[in-house]
Amino acid sequence: MIYLICFCIALLLLLVVLGNGKINNNNIILMCIIVAVSNGGYFALAISSNLQEAILANTISYVLGIFSPIIILFTICDVCRVQVSSYLNAFLLFLQSVLYLSICTVGHNDFFYKTVEFHTTDKFSYLTKTYGIGHTLYLISLLIYTLAGMAVAIVSLSRKTIVSRINVDIILFVYVLSVGVYLVERFLKLRIELMPIFSTATIGIMLIPLIKVYSYSVYNNQVFFESEMKSKACFIIKKNLKYMGCNEHAVYLFPELKNWELEKKIPSNGGRFNTFLRQPLNNYIKAEDYASPVISTYNYKGEKFQYEIGPLLHRNNTLKGFYIQVQKISDVSVELK
Repeated sequence: MIYLICFCIALLLLLVVLGNGKINNNNIILMCIIVAVSNGGYFALAISSNLQEAILANTISYVLGIFSPIIILFTICDVCRVQVSSYLNAFLLFLQSVLYLSICTVGHNDFFYKTVEFHTTDKFSYLTKTYGIGHTLYLISLLIYTLAGMAVAIVSLSRKTIVSRINVDIILFVYVLSVGVYLVERFLKLRIELMPIFSTATIGIMLIPLIKVYSYSVYNNQVFFESEMKSKACFIIKKNLKYMGCNEHAVYLFPELKNWELEKKIPSNGGRFNTFLRQPLNNYIKAEDYASPVISTYNYKGEKFQYEIGPLLHRNNTLKGFYIQVQKISDVSVELK
């Protein structure tokens, strides 16, 4: 019964992701699909009535172990702004697909399982097996992707101006939890599989930082356009005045951003932001008139800049934060022509 519940929860999480227009990342969608399919396999294994049904269900359940580590790694690289070659991504997915094909041969050769036996109780069915070289390769791939993901997350802890420490801490917690659960299963040799429960919980936990990342991303918000990114400084500030991110041009115009930590309060002293934009932002917040943005100008070193401060809204039109755009007046004139 618990496997059926996990399957239903995984499907619900998939619907939440698909229904959330802010999340358009294929890796997140794939991960939800993988967890749902795998949980379905575990449920089918528990209610199977013979060896052939159990082997097929077991093969389906391995979708999680084969593909989730690499998808999670890709997702972490995306969140931590680590560029990975598309060719490398395709090659690694190809290797995992080949490994999954070896699982599909269980019952026909001893490459993945040397032996496999079917057992049933009053409540559920399960398999006992002895492992072959294919399973050893599977464990090696699991170890490599897990260590790689943890390495990316740990290294990213030092990049606090690019990656939120809170998000990285959640990712590391998920990794440690997953490894711990797998080790418990392996050493205690439990008849009941714990991975469906914890993989469902894991994807639910990971969705918390992922939704936040994409919700407050400069590059994923419709108030900013791709054509503007090179000529305008773009910021996103949470409604509690926590800094959530900016584009490259913002760092060029406001060098102090190199020292700002994500999801921390905006520093109150020093820098061009506090000199020219802090007070207008405070005034905009105090006015509580978010029907339209405020547009004004300021002068710096003989040049004139135009800024725009406006609301960032949830789908239900409730306030979640503010956006700020800054551009040199000369650049504005060129665009108008």
